[in-house]
Amino acid sequence: MPSSAAQREVIVAALRDAGVGVEGMGMVEAHGTGTSLGDPIEVEGLTRAWRGFTSRTQFCAIGSLKSNIGHLEPAAGLAGLVKVLLSLERGVVPATLHVVRPNDHIRFEDTPFFVADKPVPWPRVAGAPRRAAVSAFGMGGVNAHVIVEEAPLPATREPLPQQSYVVKVSAATEDAVRRLAAAYADSIAAAPDDRATADLCHTANVGRSSLDYQTAVSGPTGQVIAEQLRAVADGRVPIARVDCHRPADPLPTDPAQRHAVVVDQVRQGRADIDWAALSVPGSRSVALPTYPFDRGRYWHTRPAATVTGPAPVTTVDLPPEHTPPVDPEPADGDHPGDPASMPAPEALVTRWRPADPPPGASAYGATVRVVVADSDLGGAVSAALAAKGADLAPDGVTPRALVVVDVVPGSADTAPDLRGFWEQLRSYAATVPPQSRMVWVAHRSATVDEADRTLLDPEAAARAFAVRAAAAENRFTVAVLDLDPADPVEVRARQVAAEFAALRTGPDTVVAYRRGGRYVPTPSPARPGPPADLAGDGYHLVTGGLGAVGRRLVTHLVTRGARRIGIVGRSPLDGAAEDFLRGLRPEAEVDYQRCDVADPVALTAAAASFTHRWGRLHGIVHCSGGVNQFGSLRRRQWSEAARVTAPKVTGSRNVIRLARTEGADHVALVSSIAGALPDAGRGLVDYALANAYQLALAEQAGDDGPTVTAHAWPNWSGIGMAADESFSAGHSITLDQALAGFDAHLLTGGAVVFPGSAVPQPTTVSAPPPQAAHRPASSADPEPAPANRAPADPAPADSAGGDAAPAGPPSDGDPGVAYRLVRDAFVDVLGEDPGERPLPDLGLDSLVIADLTSAIERLSGTTVDPSLVMRSRTMADLAARLTDRAVPPGPASGTDPVIRAAGAVPSAPDPGDPVPTASLSALLRPLLATGQQPRH
Repeated sequence: MPSSAAQREVIVAALRDAGVGVEGMGMVEAHGTGTSLGDPIEVEGLTRAWRGFTSRTQFCAIGSLKSNIGHLEPAAGLAGLVKVLLSLERGVVPATLHVVRPNDHIRFEDTPFFVADKPVPWPRVAGAPRRAAVSAFGMGGVNAHVIVEEAPLPATREPLPQQSYVVKVSAATEDAVRRLAAAYADSIAAAPDDRATADLCHTANVGRSSLDYQTAVSGPTGQVIAEQLRAVADGRVPIARVDCHRPADPLPTDPAQRHAVVVDQVRQGRADIDWAALSVPGSRSVALPTYPFDRGRYWHTRPAATVTGPAPVTTVDLPPEHTPPVDPEPADGDHPGDPASMPAPEALVTRWRPADPPPGASAYGATVRVVVADSDLGGAVSAALAAKGADLAPDGVTPRALVVVDVVPGSADTAPDLRGFWEQLRSYAATVPPQSRMVWVAHRSATVDEADRTLLDPEAAARAFAVRAAAAENRFTVAVLDLDPADPVEVRARQVAAEFAALRTGPDTVVAYRRGGRYVPTPSPARPGPPADLAGDGYHLVTGGLGAVGRRLVTHLVTRGARRIGIVGRSPLDGAAEDFLRGLRPEAEVDYQRCDVADPVALTAAAASFTHRWGRLHGIVHCSGGVNQFGSLRRRQWSEAARVTAPKVTGSRNVIRLARTEGADHVALVSSIAGALPDAGRGLVDYALANAYQLALAEQAGDDGPTVTAHAWPNWSGIGMAADESFSAGHSITLDQALAGFDAHLLTGGAVVFPGSAVPQPTTVSAPPPQAAHRPASSADPEPAPANRAPADPAPADSAGGDAAPAGPPSDGDPGVAYRLVRDAFVDVLGEDPGERPLPDLGLDSLVIADLTSAIERLSGTTVDPSLVMRSRTMADLAARLTDRAVPPGPASGTDPVIRAAGAVPSAPDPGDPVPTASLSALLRPLLATGQQPRH
């Protein structure tokens, strides 16, 4: 029950504490709940309190904000205070709404108050500051009353002499820093004079909290500051994570240098800068844009209803009007599951269309390093960037932007040498900070028109795409340009500078220039090729034909009429492979020879053996390939990457050369969308490089020999390894769809991309029981489980990687040693010490967790359960968990399902092939499936 006596007591105490009377009061913001009992009690308490100071009646307005916005419960008093402050600022007491007639129990004519049922002017009075009172009463009996007096009018200030300004922008995330910078830019650009600019800068620097991410800009005028802030918003100025353990260095005494030094230290992540000392004397706190809070939806939604029957095939990166309809029902007389009755899945080819020039933009504030072998072109590019306002990074300074001009290719017949490029790309991934900008300039890496086809250099195209995959992995903003070597050096330099200045955070920029025109790639529907007669004389050669996909394609060739098939691969025949071949021999002659497709002599000898037996070579299906463990580029040595590139780069060149020599009709290169979609190459940059080479090699092939088609496949659902849900959910294809697509586009020619479809619900892969998984397939089994198929079920608790396995503590059980070990691993992987920051706030994606696990294992000499990193709150918590429990080493088995997510098509395992660890991928799969990956 509210008490008028208690309310009177707190009101009198507030007036005495303020040392003022009530005569200068212009408004009272009442608690005013609008109840028939509470309002009379409140007015009675106010009146009794004021009667000790005055006998006047109805000179002060009274009202309540609750009639406007409702009862804000704990924030009701603060809302009333805001109303009073706005009333003082605007000189008007706003109306209390919905007052039809006063409460019958309140006789306002006998009180000092009148109801403000309409706006009441509240002008200033010379020599008498305006005052107001705010009441807030809690249900628990807590009463509060505040007296508010207007601030004195600001004194007139002298004009500010011309000088430099500095502004800090700090927020909890990089994106929030950029959005706040855009808001600051608008405010500072609208400042009427230098004094107003100084006030805004002072408020931003000393009136806003320092959060986890920060940057700073400086300039001689408000307009320059605004332009710099817009550069921050556009992603052209670096943002640093604050490092509390790196305090700022002492500032120079020379004011001309001070702001530049502050900007540099802020962008390094330094903390504890004395911002108040940088304010212009006499600066005031003023209104500034508020914090740009993230807006997220947390409404629970139910999953989409289950759809029966084949899923309609959807298009990736293709306008809706270009998406052909797909009938989910089989035609009359067809049989579901028969590839002949299955409509071909969506297939895309790249076409280049003219595009407008990039928007004119400034590179002001960007520090860029130019890497180019050609000194003439390098000098011209540097000059063009400087003309756009960019600063060239001096030696020893880590740049936030990079422009790399790739070497102009020589003869396309020269065997590719990717080792130097690989080491160059690794160095960029290790030294260039995340969120940096990178422009990769290539020549002869794209086929804008038919005239480019014979000049296309597959190695240059593969390098350009690998840069895009590396950028997706390392969170760079990237532009890949293909310039016309015939254009003058100055023209190409201006094109590079214009694209650099226009580069913004978001999707990759891919552009080609030809004869002064600008072109961009557009995915277009691929027209099916002519029907292929597979039943003619001669034989078909299938490389890697004992792998999971290779076996399906060999079986399909036999189904389509092929009667003689030679298979080559590096693996020795085992019992399952013998059973597979034996099951085909009633329908066709099938034989296997052990051979490395990267060895041209061995491949020629194997083909000669088949030719001697069966006649001419009819066609080749090149399935050979391998994949490395899912991991970051900067940790992948070339010796590991070379095992992936050899069968797809050298091997593809060898099979095409063999086809030309033997007069074959066609070559099908079994490739992956990891060579066509950059995000599919995250963690598999070497695999993306190899597949991009295959796609470009098929584009380069002319019409004077066999038809060469490279099929960039998505995940084949249920084939080989269990697919990772986070990527395969949008890029999957059934076996029947894949075989229908193979038939439709065997003779299409060039690079054909099958993006796959977004299935209505996650694909489920049925794995055999543990006993059956190792049972040799019988001759009655037409599709024996491939030897490298990973079980879909997680590893048992007592296997390698099991969470419940007993453990020996790392670092001899010393928590201090364990903490230092964990800290060293984080510094090694992230480049910084997170300190006490919560690990979930660090944005650790699957790649970083894999790298951290590897680093801890390398430093501790024990096998570590990666789920500990996911579950730990801080580094100290992780160290304690490692001290209490670690996972003993165990044998690696299976293949990482992340590889299937990138469309990797496995071949039969060969000795020495890289084999990922299944336990790591099984533990990472929940993290990947929830989409905790950057930049997808």
